[in-house]
Amino acid sequence: MNITKGGLVLFSANSNSSCMELSKKIAERLGVEMGKVQVYQEPNRETRVQIQESVRGKDVFIIQTVSKDVNTTIMELLIMVYACKTSCAKSIIGVIPYFPYSKQCKMRKRGSIVSKLLASMMCKADPRLQECSHRGQVSSLGQEGTVFC
Repeated sequence: MNITKGGLVLFSANSNSSCMELSKKIAERLGVEMGKVQVYQEPNRETRVQIQESVRGKDVFIIQTVSKDVNTTIMELLIMVYACKTSCAKSIIGVIPYFPYSKQCKMRKRGSIVSKLLASMMCKADPRLQECSHRGQVSSLGQEGTVFC
C-alpha cells in the first residue's frame, strides 16, 4: 500500500486515555496531525461519531485500544469505520493492539466464535477494511493472525 502524508488521516477512538496517548505518539512519529473526530456517548448510552474533516480519497487509520467496556469499544470502531466508508475514504485500516474476545480462542480447539463474528462485522462495515493483529490466537481468522477483507 502506497501512502503519502497528504493522503493520510489518523483517527483515535474514544476508548480510553491510553488510546489517545498511543495515537498522538504515532502521529508525532509519522509527522502528521491527528484527524478531527468526536466520539461520545448519548445519555441513553448510544455511541455517536462525528468526523469533522474530509476523508474523501484518503487512507484512514483508526487506532482503537480496548477499554473495560469492550462492547462500547467495538461499537465505536464499527461506527467510525462505517462513517469513513460512507465519506468515500480510499482505504480504512483498523489498528487494534489487542483484539477483543481473542482470549476465548484458547478455550476452544476451533477458535473463538466471538472473534470470528467480530472480524466478520468489521468486514461488513467496509469490505476494504484491513485489520492487522499479530496475535497467534486470532490465526483462525486469517493467515498468521491477519484479517484482510
